[in-house]
Amino acid sequence: MPYNNFRTLTPLICMLMLASCISQTPVSYAKSVDNLVIRFRYKVHIINGLPDNAKPLELSCHSNDDDLGHHTLWKDQEFRFKFGIHFWKKTHFVCNFSWGSKSLNDITVFVNEVETRTCRDTGNCFWKVETDGIYFSNNDQNWEKRFNW
Repeated sequence: MPYNNFRTLTPLICMLMLASCISQTPVSYAKSVDNLVIRFRYKVHIINGLPDNAKPLELSCHSNDDDLGHHTLWKDQEFRFKFGIHFWKKTHFVCNFSWGSKSLNDITVFVNEVETRTCRDTGNCFWKVETDGIYFSNNDQNWEKRFNW
C-alpha cells in the first residue's frame, strides 16, 4: 500500500519541482518561459495617459505581502512591477489613484483567476489613467474602460 501512495504523489512532486525551477528561470530564458500555458510571473503597468502635466497622477499600490510605495507619474510616465503568483493563497494587488480633486481607492489591478486568464498570453496587465477614468488592456493596444472617476 505505501508504494501505491508514492506512485500517486510522484506526478505532484514533479510538478512542484518544475514550477520551482521555472519560477527562478534566469532572464535570458524569459522568452521560453513566456510561451508556457501556465504562467507563474506577471508584470503590471500603470500608465499616466492624462493630457498634460498641470496635475500629476499620484498612486500607491500594495498587496497583503508587499507595499509598493507612493509614486508620482507625469504625462506618459509609467510605473510597473513584476511578481510571481502564489499557488496556495491569493495574489491580489490594489492601488489608490488621485488626480487633482479626483480619487479612486482600492482598485484591483491584479487578482488570481481574473488577470491570470486575461493577461496570460503576454504576462502583462496594462492600466491607463485618462481624464474620464481608468482603462485596462493585456496588450497595450486594445483598451477597455473599467472605472469612472
